[in-house]
Amino acid sequence: MSAIRWLAALSVLVWAGCIAPAWAAPGLAECHGMKDLVFVAHQDDDLLFMNPDIHATIGAGGCVQTVYLTAAERGEGMGYMLGRARGVRAAYSYIAQTTNSWLEDVGDFDGRHLARFFLMGDKRVSLIHMRLKDPWLGKGWGSLTPLSRAESVPGATVESLGPYPETYDRAQLVATLAAIIKDYQPTVIRHMDDTINIPYNKLCWRCIGNDHPDHIASARLVRDAIRQEPGNYAEVAYVDYPTQERASNLTAAETSAKTVAFKHYAWEDYRYCPKDPASCKEPAGTAASWVSRTYYVIRHTLAPAIAADSNGGYLLFAVGEANSAANVHGSHDQSWLSLGGRIPGRVAAYNLIDGRTGILARDATGRLWANVRNPDRHWRGWRELVAIRTVDLPLMSRSAQGQPAALAMGNDGIYHYAVEVDSERGESWHWTSLPRLADALPNAAAALDANGNPAVFASDRNGGLWVSSQRLPGVDSWTDWHRLGDVSTSGGLAAQRDVRGLIELYVRDRITGHMLQLIQSQRGAPGEGWDAPRDLGFSYIGQPAIGLNEKGKVAIAALGHDGGRLWLFEGGARAVVLGTHVESSPALRTINGTLYVLGRSNQVRQTYWLWTRGNGNWRAPQLLAAPPANGGASFTGNPDRLPDHPFASPILSAQAGMK
Repeated sequence: MSAIRWLAALSVLVWAGCIAPAWAAPGLAECHGMKDLVFVAHQDDDLLFMNPDIHATIGAGGCVQTVYLTAAERGEGMGYMLGRARGVRAAYSYIAQTTNSWLEDVGDFDGRHLARFFLMGDKRVSLIHMRLKDPWLGKGWGSLTPLSRAESVPGATVESLGPYPETYDRAQLVATLAAIIKDYQPTVIRHMDDTINIPYNKLCWRCIGNDHPDHIASARLVRDAIRQEPGNYAEVAYVDYPTQERASNLTAAETSAKTVAFKHYAWEDYRYCPKDPASCKEPAGTAASWVSRTYYVIRHTLAPAIAADSNGGYLLFAVGEANSAANVHGSHDQSWLSLGGRIPGRVAAYNLIDGRTGILARDATGRLWANVRNPDRHWRGWRELVAIRTVDLPLMSRSAQGQPAALAMGNDGIYHYAVEVDSERGESWHWTSLPRLADALPNAAAALDANGNPAVFASDRNGGLWVSSQRLPGVDSWTDWHRLGDVSTSGGLAAQRDVRGLIELYVRDRITGHMLQLIQSQRGAPGEGWDAPRDLGFSYIGQPAIGLNEKGKVAIAALGHDGGRLWLFEGGARAVVLGTHVESSPALRTINGTLYVLGRSNQVRQTYWLWTRGNGNWRAPQLLAAPPANGGASFTGNPDRLPDHPFASPILSAQAGMK
């Protein structure tokens, strides 16, 4: 019997149940609060495009489960498929710094049987192979693959390769991926780039902006599975082949570790290393460019951030769609400056009591980083806040004493509230934990009540609207969650205390999608005493921006559901369309008597519309230029440790996960 046939026969015995399944999804505590669920098309996509993030999670004691959708056999059968599978096992054992010894069992997901491996020396690392057949259906680029055909052609199916055959149509692929998500309960889902809109049969190798059809198809299927199986997790999408068109943005240590991990894979893939490992020159060619780069898909819908410039005017912050870095645009010099960082989403901005500006960013592993501008207008550099890991960027507000305050959903599924406590450095925060709210949605709202106590408003997946408030200012104790009336909401929350000391709360109606306004009927604790909801007459998406306008009235801006319209509602008057051709949720801030509202334009380039109003008069909208294409870099600097927190994760520098 040949080695290939023997391995196939052994797999049949394992899958038939002669070897009992030996793996169960690990709990959050076992994973030190980090559970990565990675979906890629081929064996090596994760190593080339998603590291060093996977490496950092494993290095910090987190759990990683990687799902390979295709067999990646390129029409050469099981021999090449099994060789590539050996390669990724070798790479992950290197990353985990343990012996390359694995146990195989069968996973049952939505009735489908999938090969699954877990690392004997670190059972927090596991791999799943769907083994969808992967020969091109034509002569190569410009034709469909089985996966991209199943994703895009109604009624098309794709078959798996191996001893336990499965056949999937598109809906069944999504259902299987959703079942994997439900089983694993991740804190982050990583997938490939779904945004490339070139038709599959028009894609070409090494053409600018082009990608592999399997990369795009896998990402689109995963995004549908995410919608089908929502949960308390972040989502990170990665740029793939087009990273070679961008500047290197990894440190030498990150590039070196990524290179060595890939070599461990390449030694088992004869297309990379056809001879003995000692003579292997990989990574070479395009792979050599990919290992020094990691870029994220920055979606056009992400809101910018705005803060007051201590020298007057505003500072606009946005993560670059080209550089995956934080960028700042000042009203004085009307130019962009890149602040670096490697950021998969957006940034939040705030002002310290002394007027200095700070920003918070969340990296792809859930760590929070702060950067503060000195009085001389130079930035201090990034410092890690090591209290918690979060699934989203914190919502910024202010404490009763005027300090910046932050609210975020942690990887543990609990909301955490923080107040900045080091006015000199501006980088230290004191965190408290709210009671657990079942099925809570990550995005919440916060406001101070008439007594100066912070109140947090949240929604759950069943449409419930809830509130919890701090019992006394500065006391680390929160009330139990109290449901507000019979409002049914799908999120989109924003809250602000008005000049009367009453909290105004805005939510999205679950049925109509319209914005609803709720106002306290009396000053005091927000657990009871609210007027009936008022329908403001327009539907919106995403998160609105809220604040006080130049007259001290509550102003709220939101992106219309109909696409492109930016709605503004102020002080009980009728909502108006402030502008059109907007693609992102907005930012809103009043600075020195001027109201500023910003939103990303719907242009291909990352430009921003700016509306300003002073002395009651609107100025002509201004279109701000796009952030720079370069300037992205890894977070650097020494972490500042916050007070001990029950969900603290290890103190890590940007390179701490590298071995």
